[in-house]
Amino acid sequence: MKLFRPVLLGVYVLLSVVLGIQLVPDTAGELTLRPSYDYIIIGAGIGGLVVANRLSEDASVSVLLVEAGELDDRAEDVTVPGNVGQENPSRYEWTMTTTPQEFLDNQTRSFAQGRAVGGSTIMNGLCWTRGSAADYDAWRNLGNPGWGWTDLLPYFLKVLGFVCDRGYSPHKNPTRGKHGKAGPVEVGFPRYVYNQTYNFLNGIQALGIPLNDDLNSGHTRGVNLVPSSVKAENQSRADARTAYLDPVLSRPNLEVLTRHTVTRILNGVVGNKTFQNLTRRSRSVPRRITVTGIELAANSTAPRYKVSCRKEIILAAGAILSPVLLQISGFGPAEYLRSIDVDVLVHLPGVGSNLQDHAMLQPVYKYTAPNMFTALSIVGDTKEAVKTEYFANRTGPWTATMVNAVAFLGLDQISSQLVHVDMNATAQHLPPTYDATLRAGYTAQRAEIRTLLSRRDASAYELMVTSWGQLAVSVMHTLSRGTVHARSSSIFDNEPPILDPRLCSHAFDCEILRMGLEFNNRFIATDSMAALLPVPPRGLTGEDLANRTALMEIVKSMTSTEFHPSGTAAMMPLRAGGVVDTGLRVYGTRNLRVVDASVIPLIPGGHIQSAIYAIAEKVSSWTPSLPFHE
Repeated sequence: MKLFRPVLLGVYVLLSVVLGIQLVPDTAGELTLRPSYDYIIIGAGIGGLVVANRLSEDASVSVLLVEAGELDDRAEDVTVPGNVGQENPSRYEWTMTTTPQEFLDNQTRSFAQGRAVGGSTIMNGLCWTRGSAADYDAWRNLGNPGWGWTDLLPYFLKVLGFVCDRGYSPHKNPTRGKHGKAGPVEVGFPRYVYNQTYNFLNGIQALGIPLNDDLNSGHTRGVNLVPSSVKAENQSRADARTAYLDPVLSRPNLEVLTRHTVTRILNGVVGNKTFQNLTRRSRSVPRRITVTGIELAANSTAPRYKVSCRKEIILAAGAILSPVLLQISGFGPAEYLRSIDVDVLVHLPGVGSNLQDHAMLQPVYKYTAPNMFTALSIVGDTKEAVKTEYFANRTGPWTATMVNAVAFLGLDQISSQLVHVDMNATAQHLPPTYDATLRAGYTAQRAEIRTLLSRRDASAYELMVTSWGQLAVSVMHTLSRGTVHARSSSIFDNEPPILDPRLCSHAFDCEILRMGLEFNNRFIATDSMAALLPVPPRGLTGEDLANRTALMEIVKSMTSTEFHPSGTAAMMPLRAGGVVDTGLRVYGTRNLRVVDASVIPLIPGGHIQSAIYAIAEKVSSWTPSLPFHE
């Protein structure tokens, strides 16, 4: 049952606030749902919203989208680009904590993920970079035909509504044919650029790093202003919700249920019972399982509801929670599932393994030159003036994102022999749960990474600058692999699950971070940067960097994540630890797909939101030869 849809649309038009299409308990406290839907989508992040939009274009099918979070309130801490990094809309995030990171300093790390309609696009840093063409060709090389750069480029374009000022500028010069103009996600350059951003651009070039006219052309090496997912007209956040849900609120075949959690994916095995061991398949066990619906609830004590699915279930809960839901539904490593009292439906060792992220550290080299104006200066009366300008004209510092410019750098200063030795030295530091298939998959991944690091068009690490002197270094192609496991068979006991990114479990990742800090030290000494009078943080002065042992301890204490988790239900062959095939269908099932960052087989060297949009658009555009409901 849909409630008050015409009223809600009127509210949206007048106030730009959507209260949402929500199925809420009726006056008797019951949740009124249809008994079944053609498609059920779990999770309203990028993947879920794109697929919901595209599937519901067909008026003959019914679509239910279930989200544990809520619709955001469109407040300033969400929508204003200049508030990114200054105000945290924590009410819309899953606040997770990792296990102690044994390869760093044995301390835990905070790990935030979006918990709202729109997912992490409600709270991310807005940076829009794809990575290199070679990053996606590596996906194809890992056993995924149809998933290379040229295969994905049409979907990168389909997503994009790129807006760029007329007239040539070396800092705003998008490559013809590489940017869509009519897509739902608006991307462009900020109207306001802090003066010190140009010091960054000039200083980097003084060290021989070239200006890259277009960081999204498929050739990432170099430096420039970074495009951001910001709406051109009103300079506000362009997120998955405003791009893919708000424009289709009037569709009667699309229903959105918020503030409810899917507790299990149901299956079609007789009596809905799963099997203890599929390594010895009995004649009663079908070769491919049909999932039949979901069970959901508002919380751990609320009534549970079952909803049937006639065609397909699309899991899009993100790289942390999608594998957890698969595991508690019977899909995953058999031995572990039994240990948490879950019957094994399909033995898939890769579910929850292959966790990848961009390891990152964020040192601040405080600018002390007189009369410096930074985002940190926007307080008191200055904040009121900036706010007034923003809402009156949509100009000024509040239109600037936290990161105005980025540089993608390679390993040219390290000999190829050292790269070879370092890459192979600690391969034994894979998770102890890895079986032969996952090890085979990792060997193939490592070979692709070795190739990527030797190329001139792909990057090893990224350098991001803020207006106040933060020079963040992040590893683009990590060799470390982490895991995520369900804590118990109840989804409500998994906030958080057992999350272990195993940062720097392969020492080469921390070596790249160390190199980044050494580069920073040379960089701030360039004439352009020295004019800002940057002050290195404690422990990172030139003298400190000479002691590599002490420096590595600092690296380990500072290292965290860029919040780009991926790979935990990887699109790879089954023999290489894969979880989904090239149609993103879970192995061993007929009608269960995963459409989120979980399926990424090898993390690209860029900010992954653009890749997830493209993945979702591609899987939503299947021809009749490979329909969703094959």
